[in-house]
Amino acid sequence: MAAEPNRRLPLAGLTIAVVGAGRIGSELIRNLGLMGIGRIDVFEREPHLADPLRSRYTVYEGDFWDTLTLAGLQGYDFAVCTVDSPSARQRMNQKCVVANANLVQVWTEGTLAIVGAYPFAAQPESACFECDASRAAIPLPIAALTLSVEETPATAGPATRIATASVAGALAAALIARIAAGAHGSVARRATLDATLGQGASHEIRRDPHCRRCGSLQRPVPIVQTRNRWEAPASVAQTCPEMLNQRLQLSDEIEGLPVESCCVRELTARFNGGPIPAKFALTAAGGRIVCLDFEEREAGPAPAVSRAAAGHQPGN
Repeated sequence: MAAEPNRRLPLAGLTIAVVGAGRIGSELIRNLGLMGIGRIDVFEREPHLADPLRSRYTVYEGDFWDTLTLAGLQGYDFAVCTVDSPSARQRMNQKCVVANANLVQVWTEGTLAIVGAYPFAAQPESACFECDASRAAIPLPIAALTLSVEETPATAGPATRIATASVAGALAAALIARIAAGAHGSVARRATLDATLGQGASHEIRRDPHCRRCGSLQRPVPIVQTRNRWEAPASVAQTCPEMLNQRLQLSDEIEGLPVESCCVRELTARFNGGPIPAKFALTAAGGRIVCLDFEEREAGPAPAVSRAAAGHQPGN
């Protein structure tokens, strides 16, 4: 949901989509629940991981790329990706950039718990996850405590991974609380905390004008709901032949088509009036980039109603 920079959002009114119910996700959800978050929806592709959460939260099974639509994202105050996969983080970033949804990414690397916050709804010029960091790390007053756990070499690996995931989930919950309280500022930021040493660092992430994901976008991106059918009647092709040369950047890679962009002519020839296997596409119209949303609204979860942002219009 759209929000003003540094505007306070009551925790009890927040709606949060959490992608992943593994070690990091479950710890994050536990902390968010203790904080009194108003609504938490869980998106998990492995049903057994979400089983312990079903009695308290709404669980959507399947790949979030299919179940969490652009329209659905716009109904949440925060979308949090806890899946420890670079490709999943990139895909989540891809959707949140277009949907203008506040994004939090959480993952681990060894003993490091890493959390990135990208306030797209609060700050249209926010950097995205794929922008390069342009400032050196700045020490954070997160903790001065050195954590020590007596472990045998045989159990050190699993125990450390569990501890690091717990720290990552707790750190993400704390960062969400700071943003909701208006104390985070309207900049993208990445924070790290060593689960064994208790030492933390943070750096701001400035928007990269050459970023392949957001560099050419003027946010918020206008989203147009459209039918996913590709055909060009002869009358239209004769009257507006330039329409067939309109270039699109598809959200999904399709074998045999250029990755960066393809034209309407290629799509009509290949799919002959049928749907294309993509969630949305970006294209130029009226001097700016717009999004053509192909997802059926009834196919995914209904957009969550954000009480924290009630009375405020979505940013796109």
